[in-house]
Amino acid sequence: MSEQSESAELASELFLDQVEQDPHDPQERNWHRRVALSTLIFAMLAALGGLLSGITAHDSQLEKTEEIISLTILEGDRISVEILKAKHDILLSMGESPDEGELAAIQVFEAVIAEKREEVVEEDTLAQVLGQTHLVFAISVAFLAAGISLRGMAVVVSEKWLWIIGLFIGVVGSMGIVWGISKMLI
Repeated sequence: MSEQSESAELASELFLDQVEQDPHDPQERNWHRRVALSTLIFAMLAALGGLLSGITAHDSQLEKTEEIISLTILEGDRISVEILKAKHDILLSMGESPDEGELAAIQVFEAVIAEKREEVVEEDTLAQVLGQTHLVFAISVAFLAAGISLRGMAVVVSEKWLWIIGLFIGVVGSMGIVWGISKMLI
């Protein structure tokens, strides 16, 4: 279990213990409800962020794999062109004429190579974007977990300023989740 998960779990347990005491002061009870509601919202966002972080990491790895496969095919095609060109150079140096079919094959291979280069660049760009989006989701989840812990501790020590700091940190994490989702939709 990660340190963040342990911290969030401890804060949650302390929070539940404190809430079970049910303060008689209506203002205090309302504050506890606001803390509970904000904690619930940010916990749901953290769960969503964790899920999206995993999805983008997986997709990034798939794109990298496709890029490697495309590079391998590209290199094979490039070697085939070099072999055919070398064969033609040898034939020309021996005074023989190269096969016209092979000259056409060289042109086809060169067109395929140009096309594959574009694919490789696109796959690399997509893999980088997905990797960056994964990082944003992961950092956002960390911010949300820290905010949740602070809000739980705010109830335990009855300090509203700690809750406000936890809210601020949670909002930062939430903005990262929203930004990451917007990057996925583009």
